[in-house]
Amino acid sequence: MTSNTPQVDRDHLELLYHISRELSNRIDLRELIERILNLTCESVGAETGSLILVNEAFQIYDAALFINGSLVSDTGTQLGPQLDRGLAGWVLRQKQLAVVPDTAADPRWQPTPTTKLGQSKSALAAPLIYADRPQGVLTLVHPQPRHFTEDNVALVRAIAEQASVSVENARLLRESRRQTQAMRSLVETAQMLGSTLDPNKLLQLLLEQALDHLHLEAASIALMDTGRQELVFQMAVGTSADKMLGMRLKLGQGIAGWVAQNRQPIIVPDVRYDPRFFGEFDNLTGFRTRSVLCAPIQFEGYLLGIIEGINPAPGTLDRNTLPLLSGISSLAGNAIAHAQQFSFTEAVKDRFAGLFEDGIDPIFITDLAGKIIDANHKAAVTLGYSRAELVGMSMRQIHRVTTGLLGSSPMPDLVSGIERAFVTRLTTRDNVDIPVEVHAKRIRTPDLEFIQWIERDITERVQMEEMREDLTAMIFHDLRSPLGNMISSLAMLQQSLPLEDEMSQSLLSIAVRSGQHLSRLVDSLLDLKRLEGGKAVLNKEDVLLAQLANDAIQQVQSTAQGKGIALKNDLPAWLPSVRVDADMIRRVIINLIENAVKYTPGSGTVTVTARGDSNEAVVSIADTGPGIPESERTRIFDKFARIQRIGAPKGLGLGLAFCRLAVEAHGGRIWVEPAPKQGSVFNFTLPIQRQ
Repeated sequence: MTSNTPQVDRDHLELLYHISRELSNRIDLRELIERILNLTCESVGAETGSLILVNEAFQIYDAALFINGSLVSDTGTQLGPQLDRGLAGWVLRQKQLAVVPDTAADPRWQPTPTTKLGQSKSALAAPLIYADRPQGVLTLVHPQPRHFTEDNVALVRAIAEQASVSVENARLLRESRRQTQAMRSLVETAQMLGSTLDPNKLLQLLLEQALDHLHLEAASIALMDTGRQELVFQMAVGTSADKMLGMRLKLGQGIAGWVAQNRQPIIVPDVRYDPRFFGEFDNLTGFRTRSVLCAPIQFEGYLLGIIEGINPAPGTLDRNTLPLLSGISSLAGNAIAHAQQFSFTEAVKDRFAGLFEDGIDPIFITDLAGKIIDANHKAAVTLGYSRAELVGMSMRQIHRVTTGLLGSSPMPDLVSGIERAFVTRLTTRDNVDIPVEVHAKRIRTPDLEFIQWIERDITERVQMEEMREDLTAMIFHDLRSPLGNMISSLAMLQQSLPLEDEMSQSLLSIAVRSGQHLSRLVDSLLDLKRLEGGKAVLNKEDVLLAQLANDAIQQVQSTAQGKGIALKNDLPAWLPSVRVDADMIRRVIINLIENAVKYTPGSGTVTVTARGDSNEAVVSIADTGPGIPESERTRIFDKFARIQRIGAPKGLGLGLAFCRLAVEAHGGRIWVEPAPKQGSVFNFTLPIQRQ
């Protein structure tokens, strides 16, 4: 017998043949492990035998331990030290068989819970190697030192070689079955998740599926609290599940916090050896965590939370476990995001329905042709129709089509997406007209496109406008005539007094100027009403623009001096003549200068300039006041529009409205722009009279 060719007697050959047949008939990995171990122990008379199977990372994925012919449970506790720092680990790393004649004298031997430290036994360990990859290690122990002979070694080596092929085949079969089961589990999970959009029920189903398919003792889902950057455990199943609810973890804290922070799935087979493990939850719940599976729940790059499995059953962890967990977490991300979106949409619908139904204004929903498909309670009450009667009616049936935009239907603009606002009248069932301000716009939803009409009752506003009109008419008819008499009387009185009486002359001059100012205001109000109604009569004549501007400056000069404001006449030597209503345009210039003086602080400057070309003349009045915000530069030309500013002078907001209407009646335009350094510049144009 040589060292390379062991001699095997006939009994050993028969035994090896018998074992080979036994192994070839086993396809279940667990059954195969136990059979290999039992036959080998019997063959060499071993008291104790173990078979450890490892993955590529040298982590145990299955193992069996026989002591005196009986299978022992909790093999991890028994065999872990042997793989970490004992004889089994040495054999795996060296990929070679080892014989230990006396375990008490060999430092590679680690005593098990059933042996005493320093106790002498003999041990034999052989690696299972397939395609040069260590698959596991077969270890045999006899109570007597130096028990194993060369025949025993040869037999065990041969068994290990045959077992490696059988183990690989059984492992591949197990993985194939588990992969099939994993795919079936994912399909089943997806089908289950598609059965509900209720967030709580969805989380419950997710965990039940994970618990079942991953053979877990407990499972939980924690969702992100983005405001506090924490995980909050929302749902749990299994042992001590109710004690987990509401607990919080910071990002990076514990294994779950690490997974959330790094967005990577992980399997921790033994938490005792992982520094990331956060044991405080075990202390609070009384639950004992041995191993953890955890994966992030994401949707379109956003972290929603994590799913965590605790204590998978022994022998269930393999290379399919992490992909299955990741698949479930991916399904969870989609399902949770859709459920949250559905809940948000339903909440928005409920809020919209509440706002729609309880709105203080009539609201109509129409199709793109203007046919009513819904109306709120206020609309039905206002019009005197039931909601059922309103549905199917056209908006043109309830609006006065000759008012607002309805004479030329706004529907094309609304259908194209342009939001419109206009004033019209609603017609009730009793044929009563209600003035309304309408805001209409097209709204698109995933299910429907429609036009929303919000109609605000402006009856009080219209009545107030009518009161203003009545007040204006009163001013026209009741103030103009006595005011003219008063000015004439003051002028005659001033002429009758001696020029040497400076005090009286000064007082009368002030009274005359004030009367003239009031007269211009009344005339402007009268012209404003006529211009708005398109009934103004313009007494046009050819006049020099420079003369009109100079007259206006002279009339305001004393007011400016009284405020300490420098009124500069920066008119060029020549300006063209214009064909205008001289009195009206003069009042336009006076209004603009007075407005500039009114809003310019003391020691400021108001400058009047003009220029002309072949088409139009431009008059500009610049001040050094506070300026006008860009958002107000168009609105200030509307009637009764005023800038609300603390400490600003009071007024009716009619002067600039008159200026705009008067200039536009002459074919010109008016606008305001910021001054180069400070203040505002009011400009208006007048067309040049062509010869």
